[in-house]
Amino acid sequence: MTQPATTAGEKATAQASEAVDADALGPWNPGVQSSLPRGYLPLSTMHRSDNVSTTLDEAEALRDLTGIALEKLVRFTPGRLVIHETLIRVMAELTVPDGDRYTDLGENFRQMTTRLLDQFIRPHMTEIAAFHGDVVARAEVFFATELAALQVPMQTASSDSRRLSLWARLVGGGQREAARSPARAASDIGLDALTAWHEKAGLAEMPFEMACYDALYRAGGALFNRRGRIGNDPSTLVALATTFVANGYGSQRVGEVVDPYFRDGAAQLGFRFLPTQDKPIVMNVKGASAAGKSTMRPLQRLLAKRLGVAWEDFALISPDIWRKFLLDYSSLGPARRYAGTLTGHELEIIDKKLDRHMAEKAEAGRMSHLLIDRFRFDSFAQGNEAVDGAKLLTRFGASIYMFFVITPPEAIVERAWYRGEKVGRYKAVDDLLAHNVEAYSGIPNLFFTWALRPDKRVHVEFIDNSVPKDFQPKTAAFGTNGRLVVLDVECLLNIDRYRAININAENPVDIYRDRHGKDIGGGFAFLKTCFRQIPLIEFAEQATGEIYARIESGRIVWWNYEVYARAVTSAVARTAFETLAMPQSEAAFGEDLAPRRLDRAGSETLGRWGERG
Repeated sequence: MTQPATTAGEKATAQASEAVDADALGPWNPGVQSSLPRGYLPLSTMHRSDNVSTTLDEAEALRDLTGIALEKLVRFTPGRLVIHETLIRVMAELTVPDGDRYTDLGENFRQMTTRLLDQFIRPHMTEIAAFHGDVVARAEVFFATELAALQVPMQTASSDSRRLSLWARLVGGGQREAARSPARAASDIGLDALTAWHEKAGLAEMPFEMACYDALYRAGGALFNRRGRIGNDPSTLVALATTFVANGYGSQRVGEVVDPYFRDGAAQLGFRFLPTQDKPIVMNVKGASAAGKSTMRPLQRLLAKRLGVAWEDFALISPDIWRKFLLDYSSLGPARRYAGTLTGHELEIIDKKLDRHMAEKAEAGRMSHLLIDRFRFDSFAQGNEAVDGAKLLTRFGASIYMFFVITPPEAIVERAWYRGEKVGRYKAVDDLLAHNVEAYSGIPNLFFTWALRPDKRVHVEFIDNSVPKDFQPKTAAFGTNGRLVVLDVECLLNIDRYRAININAENPVDIYRDRHGKDIGGGFAFLKTCFRQIPLIEFAEQATGEIYARIESGRIVWWNYEVYARAVTSAVARTAFETLAMPQSEAAFGEDLAPRRLDRAGSETLGRWGERG
């Protein structure tokens, strides 16, 4: 695999930064900060000259001018876009063997991608680069024509013809042309133009025009919001909008050129294309960063076998395995602990391109089974964005399996450290804890979004991963379409507790203490919402599967105190259950008082439960 070289200057920049005391390192001091040190910024995949044509200085100047995030201001080279489009196709279209080791999936994926690129795609790089260059040139002409129609006054530097804006050169204008332009307030032009571009983007029928108008709207909006006007010289606007088109629409068109070479190469190399499914199955594992989502894969493979589905038919959606293809960790020197951060922004960009490709597959009726393992902030979106799950890949499944991994934050800090030692990707502790809050705040909405879907078969499982390494986790709750079985009340209560943690904690004890040193309590808002929204809830003993309570439409209708007393020993769990269920006495009641036990036969759960049943 060919990796971009690290320049001597980049190495010097990295080595100039303060060295980390290796003896002091550990889970609570992983040797990285939440923000990338300025000296390491040139090492980011977003700012290497092999990857982008925009220099870091240029990007920082544009950021100051527009307020747009730095990573959105660089223009990828055609060669880098080819890598993006190949990565998403290998993940979406091919069977990638995952083996028995944690690292097997990534290693196999990168080997397959390298062979496809080197043998079948890069030999056509001249053609692909010319094609992308044509897209860029068309966009520049489009912008020049659009701005000429607005009669935007030009402002150029007569003392230096090289500063004549691209817009002026394309239109054939200059200071003389600017003098003939009607005098209009720049702010008025900005408002009029933004409104027009937004409307035209919505009405455009051709993807190219839609992309161009959208780019003008985004670029112009950023300039206007920052300065109150777009300005007299639209060269910045044109350059910025062209970058948006080149990276977005341009990447998509590059993918169309790459696709036949990719398919021909995959066929010649004997790679297996994922078969189309009439009723795709989606397995989606959700949890905080470093919660142990990837360790669920062997259990999901066993579930696929129980379902009678070939594991090889699943697209394994795990974008983290792209990182070592995007960046040679061994080239980073003292910055090696920041490898995750140095690849993070580009990985996020490619991940969204994967979403686009999967949507196109679904539209074409080519969807395969999916296994999704990724931490995405938009996965845990709240409010209107979470109402129907319309932006998630899960929507493509006819049958859906949602697995929510519940791991204590202090265990996540430990897991993240050992992951870093194993694969070279470290994370700052405050970042980890903040991501915990994000995940556990979003899990309830994500759960209710899918658990109550009437149009799909949706199986859900809450997995208690507070177990030693290499031990099978426990099932805390599971259910299908409006029915929920709760095996561990306290684990569900932890969803509220873990989203209230102290993200500035420097040790395990302080995680659950506020700034005044008082213990943080989580409450039981999630369980209360389950009572209100889930039509049928059964509570059972985790070890035996023996049912002790049945809740219908928020009201307890069956109750066995003897089993309850044995199953629920936590005072916190008892308080929550008795407050919400309000059983009338310690006696058993209901029409049928005979013991009731859950049947493990045909279970679709990953975790342990009912072992003594």
